[in-house]
Order: sequence, then C-alpha cells, then structure tokens
Amino acid sequence: MLVREIMQKTLVTLPPEASLREAAKRMDEEKIGCLLITNGEFLRGVLTDRDITCWLARNGKDPDGVKVSEIMKTDIVSVKPETDTFEASNIMAENKVRRLPVLEDGKLAGIVSTSDIATYLEKEVDSFFHVEEAYHH
Repeated sequence: MLVREIMQKTLVTLPPEASLREAAKRMDEEKIGCLLITNGEFLRGVLTDRDITCWLARNGKDPDGVKVSEIMKTDIVSVKPETDTFEASNIMAENKVRRLPVLEDGKLAGIVSTSDIATYLEKEVDSFFHVEEAYHH
C-alpha cells in the first residue's frame, strides 16, 4: 500500500511568523502535537509540542515574542505519495520521527504518522492471520 492511501489530507498549518503562543494554542485547540509550518503551499518547517516545551524550559522567554521560525525544525524528512507504507515506516524509524510530511512536486500534500501506519499494519496482520486460519481448517 502507498502512503497516498493512508495519509491525512486535512492539515493544520501555521505561517513562520506566528508566535510560539499561537502555535501552542493551535495545537491545544486541534488536539495535536505537531504543526506544519508553511508559506503558501510550501512546507518550511515542522514544530512539535516537545520543541516548544524544551525551548521554553531552556530559554524561559515570553512565547509571544518568539516566532515559530526561530525554533522550528527545517531539516525535514519527508516522503512522496507514491512511497510504500513499509518504506515510510523504515524512514520514520531510521530518523526517529513520528510524523512524515508528504510532498508532491515540492508542495505539501499530506502527513502520515506512526498511528496511521500502525492502523494499516494492524489490518494487514489481522488479514494475514485470517487467511492462515482459513488455510489450516
């Protein structure tokens, strides 16, 4: 199965000039732990709730005076919609990330998370055991 088939297409984004407080508030409202930082359709960075927490703990500055662009990760690991789901899971493991932005022609098309992949793998395993059970009866 391809990433295109399991990726989330409803994306929560924020511009690079947004403040850390805005980012934290948006994450809280949306009940998510990661924001995609975009400039139009183009991905510029990724910001997680952990990034914000660690930055605040280290610096103690007012989150209203700090822009997302100052702490977002810009060395983004991404995949294409045509990437195989198993390959995507290996990329996540190798890079120790839980979310992969999906880029098509350089533009943000979706995001795939470990939970998206886990749900897919669970179905595959269930299907495998169902087939095995039928075969042995």
